[in-house]
Amino acid sequence: MARYTVHGSTRQECQDALDELGRLLDVRVTLFPTNSLGGSWIARATRKAPDQTVRGLVVR
Repeated sequence: MARYTVHGSTRQECQDALDELGRLLDVRVTLFPTNSLGGSWIARATRKAPDQTVRGLVVR
């Protein structure tokens, strides 16, 4: 499984980066843009392995 984190100085900048990632790769958002730490905005997404296996194990 691949994990991605995008950053932005504003919520909109972070959302735009997340949208761009979604457009380029087949990802599932796991954390929508937040600035809960009080700094820059972050968001996270994941993508399953293309063949649904990682190191010989089936991806759920």
